[in-house]
Amino acid sequence: MATFILIHGSWQWGGCFMKVANILAAAGHAVITPDLASHGFDTTPTAAVTDISIYAAPARAALEEIEGKAILVGHSVGGATCTWLGEEMHERIEALVYLTGFMAPNGKTARDFVMTPTYLKNPAIVETQGMLRLGKEGLGLDLARRDLISRSLYSDCTEHDIDRAMANVVRVTPHAPFTAVSAITPHRFGRLPRHYVECLRDRGLPLAVQREMQAAVPGAQMHQLDTGHSPFLSAPEEVAEILLNIR
Repeated sequence: MATFILIHGSWQWGGCFMKVANILAAAGHAVITPDLASHGFDTTPTAAVTDISIYAAPARAALEEIEGKAILVGHSVGGATCTWLGEEMHERIEALVYLTGFMAPNGKTARDFVMTPTYLKNPAIVETQGMLRLGKEGLGLDLARRDLISRSLYSDCTEHDIDRAMANVVRVTPHAPFTAVSAITPHRFGRLPRHYVECLRDRGLPLAVQREMQAAVPGAQMHQLDTGHSPFLSAPEEVAEILLNIR
């Protein structure tokens, strides 16, 4: 039996993984879906989340409390938490999985990969830029722009799933996961098996950017899903199949 810790991305909450978690649990595995600081049911004020150690504390607590090792799965900017824990607690991790996730090399940040022409000039990003609100506390989402949010984050999801997601996302993700400088070493993070799951029709984190990160941190086994940015909603069976075959 494996233990999976599924780590959500910007504005999301642990429950976004429920479809995938149910499949993994039905197959006999333990699954933990923490709400990161200031998201979901976590009551930490956004302004108090000043660095990655605070932001990722719920995921770290989950990793500390289990017996044995866990497979960490980071979606989108949840990849920054995977990278941080991969260095901090490598001895407790069986594998790292980046689900269309940010995977920054040593000395770089997730933000470095969204401040490039590859990202900023991508037609999907240009089209949906109006949904974002950059503020003092973090990167905001204008929840009134359901049309843009749907096109960016939930492009291949059903209206029902979009309704459920929109009811649970938070307005602001703290700057911390975007600005955390990756400090990975060959003998800690570098020794862990890594997997990268490309989402081929992703309009929130374009495929070209996903591949820039894989090139910057080589060595991950690549998998592909023909989905948009939120395959845990649109293709949970396919996500679970990849995860179940990682061991």
